[in-house]
Amino acid sequence: MKGLTQLMILFVWISTPAQNFIRSQLSTPLDTPWEIVYGPDGFLWLTEAGGKVVRVNPADGSKTVVYTAPDYFGGGTSETSPLCFQPKIGSGTFGLALHPDFTNSATAFIYFVYSYNSGTSISPVTKFKIERLTWNAATNSVTANSTMVFSMPTGYDHLGGRLMIIKQNFVPYIFFTVGDNGVSETNEPACYSPQSNNPNNFAQDPNYKNGKVHRFNMDGTIPATNPLPGNSFYTRGHRNPQGLMFNSSQSIIYDIEHGDRTDDEINILEVGMNYGWKNVRGFHNDNNYPGEAAYVSSYTPYPGIANDALKEPLFAWCSTPQPTISTFLDWCTVAPSDGIYYGGSGIPDWTNSLLVVTLKDGSTTDQELYQFKLNQNGTSLVPSTASDPNPKKFFGSDQAVNGRLRDITVSPDGTKIYLINNGGNTPDKITVYTYNSPTGLNRTTSSEFDLKIYPNPSNGVVTIDCAEGVTHITLFNPMGEQLPNVAFTSNILDVTNLPEGAYFLKIQTLSGKVVFKKMVRTL
Repeated sequence: MKGLTQLMILFVWISTPAQNFIRSQLSTPLDTPWEIVYGPDGFLWLTEAGGKVVRVNPADGSKTVVYTAPDYFGGGTSETSPLCFQPKIGSGTFGLALHPDFTNSATAFIYFVYSYNSGTSISPVTKFKIERLTWNAATNSVTANSTMVFSMPTGYDHLGGRLMIIKQNFVPYIFFTVGDNGVSETNEPACYSPQSNNPNNFAQDPNYKNGKVHRFNMDGTIPATNPLPGNSFYTRGHRNPQGLMFNSSQSIIYDIEHGDRTDDEINILEVGMNYGWKNVRGFHNDNNYPGEAAYVSSYTPYPGIANDALKEPLFAWCSTPQPTISTFLDWCTVAPSDGIYYGGSGIPDWTNSLLVVTLKDGSTTDQELYQFKLNQNGTSLVPSTASDPNPKKFFGSDQAVNGRLRDITVSPDGTKIYLINNGGNTPDKITVYTYNSPTGLNRTTSSEFDLKIYPNPSNGVVTIDCAEGVTHITLFNPMGEQLPNVAFTSNILDVTNLPEGAYFLKIQTLSGKVVFKKMVRTL
């Protein structure tokens, strides 16, 4: 009965996941934060308004401004538009990323994005640049700076701005998102005269930098393996890509972007491919935008781009026909910002998931965190059911105090979720959600961390890796009902005959300790 009782507690935990987090706030004073990264040095790294990079101790919230860009520029009055509802040119301090080998003194580099004046004081021209800072861990200070990428475009809306550095085939690259830079003609038809001047018309065109995810070498040069020689674009046809996530186990890049009244998207990025904005919005077969189906059926690949094709999103929020109502809060879009791939086991139900935060407190939407459970290959979602929805939503009940959730990072052990906001009732703070493990099911004992099961999810056999050895395994369904024993030989568990779904393993070790683990069976 003990195992059954514990598993019934786990079932409650799955049904009401938000009950198992303890909310707190760091005392850190912030100024319009935009990016947060948990560094390998054990500190939080953030960007703030005015071209600032700051370093925060997660233990006590103490903050140090490590760099302020001397050439930061917030736009000139001559760049304003008399027509647009947002007449000021886009500017700010956006993405930040650390070199993948940051703890190596030879590559202890910080990269971040901010706006600068590429023109003159009399005739300013606001652009964005990617700056590289050299970090001295001995003195905890920036010792040098240099510009890696410059003259990235801006506009009156949809700026993108996310930065990510990852290794592909063991080679590190810089990825940077640029939005279409235009104002929606549906919402504000008078912003451009004629409307053909709207930069969102060129999001798919490789000859323009807007509406793209760009890839650079670490020194700012253009990789020879990019889709077109001498061109920094990696993918195109994006509206406002504010997030990038990397699934390191499958080497998959996902982007997150805002739709126009409908169809916020999560996309799997494939080099050279076209994601359709503004002719295609969300899934290809829903035809929820006039002319969408015809455009998809008659698409002509771009000359010179290998295997060029239109790509559908992995997921689309609000996949409905465009509403005629003009009130932003009534649209079903959620305004997703950034996200992160969760590959750890600190929160067992989150393993192999995408975590995405949102900005919009609307009529039917909340500022919250979405958890998308991935199939093992990372290219699709685990099917959603009434009892186990996918995605799941977290922290929406706290939106009055959390505000607009701009970015997310996770502690190395996966048990602390750090969120930043830069809007709402109480803006400019770091909110922390600490996972409060249900009693007896995720105990922080040495035997827990010495025991691993993989692959998980699995479509056949599972390896039980435990240093002290396993004597017995009992299987339960999510209702706590014990199932007939499955074949367990040596350290291999055969789940071939199990139906698709979630299960729980009660694992007894040679020393008599009992550990519970969740396992997902896929087909």
